[in-house]
Amino acid sequence: MLGCCSLSTGFLIGSGGQSRSTANDLKKRAERLLADGQFAEAELVLAQAEKLATVDPQVLTLEGKVKGRLGESGEAILLFQRVIQLTPKSGEAHVSLAIALADSGDLRSALTETSRAIALAPNLPIAHLNRARILDDLKMDREAAIEFALASKLDPKNPDCYFYWSFAERATGNLAEEAKLLQRVLDLEPGNEKALLMLADSLIDQGRESEAVALLHNALRIDPHSLQAAYMLSRVLQKTDPAESKRLREQFDRLKHRSAIVDQAKNLANEASQAFTAQEWRTSVRLFREALETCGDCEIESTLHRNLGLAMCRVGDIDPCVAELRKALALNPEDRDAAEALALIKAQKK
Repeated sequence: MLGCCSLSTGFLIGSGGQSRSTANDLKKRAERLLADGQFAEAELVLAQAEKLATVDPQVLTLEGKVKGRLGESGEAILLFQRVIQLTPKSGEAHVSLAIALADSGDLRSALTETSRAIALAPNLPIAHLNRARILDDLKMDREAAIEFALASKLDPKNPDCYFYWSFAERATGNLAEEAKLLQRVLDLEPGNEKALLMLADSLIDQGRESEAVALLHNALRIDPHSLQAAYMLSRVLQKTDPAESKRLREQFDRLKHRSAIVDQAKNLANEASQAFTAQEWRTSVRLFREALETCGDCEIESTLHRNLGLAMCRVGDIDPCVAELRKALALNPEDRDAAEALALIKAQKK
């Protein structure tokens, strides 16, 4: 799929002579963007804030979390290491570094950082939760269960404690305990579709099919387009309600057909990308438009809006380009290419 389309980026807010208050203003702006889920735009603002406040642990922490969210674990690690140098007694800083290290695949180093966090802040729930998750990834199931129990005791209203704990219980074959934990997640988050499907699967494995049926019906109410829920419910109702099972199988087939339409849109998008690479800008615009018409509100809609916008920029249609890029960001606030392109256009207009 088309990426940044060779647009150079540079979110320029100003340079030289900037006051400390400007860095604070940028930090507050980034916090507002993060609260709205606009991670890509927040990253651009925080990069400027860091230049103005290179030793501000709050700025560095926010930037590290955004980098981690956007998949740049290496940069996140470096930022959190700087935070620890500035605030060596912060348990939260060691937890942040542990998360970044775990995301990079360095589980042993991540485990060490959670130990340091707990030594500094023994009652910090997030330290125990992340230590538990890392232990679970290391297949240290008994140790993980102890940490999950501590985390849930310290923060009983955090659904993540029970959700990730359920993985450890399933790994040891304790399906009854897994179901209890997933039910606790749903008590706290009734609309958690993933927990619903996992609990339904656990109940089916335990022979508690009538309970699973109720959960799967609920999952379809939450997401009528759920392939997994439709398929699971169709299977479990084969003997007790063949007519409903058949209806659900037909629904599953329709959803699969919709998935095939998405594949068609992806093929058109790939052709558009090839046209863009060949600098056939108008052909690229036409094909991206066709892909969007085919896709509708499918899973790649945000990417198509972004790439259509970037292609429009190449043919000089700036206002439509901006409109498409804004649509992309509204659908996917983590789209860094769209955010950077909008920032560049804004800078060039000044």
